[in-house]
Amino acid sequence: MFGSGDRAGGGPIAGPGDPRWVLAARAADKLEGTLLRPEHRDRLIRLGRMLGLSPFDANLVIAIVQDQARRGHPPHHCAAAGRQQLQLIALPRRRTMLDALRDNRPLGIAVILGTLLLLEVALLAWLF
Repeated sequence: MFGSGDRAGGGPIAGPGDPRWVLAARAADKLEGTLLRPEHRDRLIRLGRMLGLSPFDANLVIAIVQDQARRGHPPHHCAAAGRQQLQLIALPRRRTMLDALRDNRPLGIAVILGTLLLLEVALLAWLF
């Protein structure tokens, strides 16, 4: 089955907010015929990661959209035409704030230190 991690298959597209659908629609918007510029692909992969998809799954979503364009579907119909294939891609697991902080360590450290500093200032203001 397509997908990554220990999840087996994706399941139905849950709606317009489904990460696979969001990425497919954005990929279709960036198509120039059947082609996708490298800088657009890079941005789409980053978007996929922000949506919780692995780089492999994000590339798979893009490939499905491009395949639909090569089959003759106009770009604005490529996501819908590839819906059945998109459903094979594993849904990302729910991410916690801690996961997001781990993905971006410098930002995570800054957020944690900032929070601790605010707590310390609040405690000092309360005490004095």
